[in-house]
Amino acid sequence: MACGVAALAGCNPLDRFRPVSVTMPRPVARDDDEQLPWAKDEPYAVVVRKSCRTLDVYSYGTRVRSFPAVFGLNGRGSKLYEGDLRTPSGLYMIVDKRPHPRWRRFLLLDYPNVQDLHRYWLAMEAGNIPRRGDGYATVGGAVGIHGTDKPSLNRRNVDWTWGCISLENPDVEDLARLVPVGTLVLIED
Repeated sequence: MACGVAALAGCNPLDRFRPVSVTMPRPVARDDDEQLPWAKDEPYAVVVRKSCRTLDVYSYGTRVRSFPAVFGLNGRGSKLYEGDLRTPSGLYMIVDKRPHPRWRRFLLLDYPNVQDLHRYWLAMEAGNIPRRGDGYATVGGAVGIHGTDKPSLNRRNVDWTWGCISLENPDVEDLARLVPVGTLVLIED
């Protein structure tokens, strides 16, 4: 039952309008579905729920902000190789934040991680990685959280990226101001 509750946490679309308080060191909890026990000692953590189409920000385990999000063109499931147009699933970290000429802001994730490489090699051994020229498609990289140059698609919840997570431009600006490099990002299907 706990999995069901965790999967539904953060699915309320009205949460994105909740004000963010960056001056309060530890937010006051409102109810159990807004708690993230594994992040109770983290100043910030991000949880992306593909099934809810949200990116939630937690401070010391309490949800403080929620943003609508869109994902890779190829729908559900985890990224396996470069060009599969899927958004990865797993635990990542923001390793860089920078302005971007097309997407306003780009928060780079540490994809691929060890689990991604393991999954890739197992898929290669099973013959599930397509051949490209003389070799195979690579595992890929440069996956992150960014703004949009297609705001109407974001507003209509249309997945359009090549594997990244896209937020509305004001939302990615807020996120970039709020979370530091080193923030953990859990991406769930």
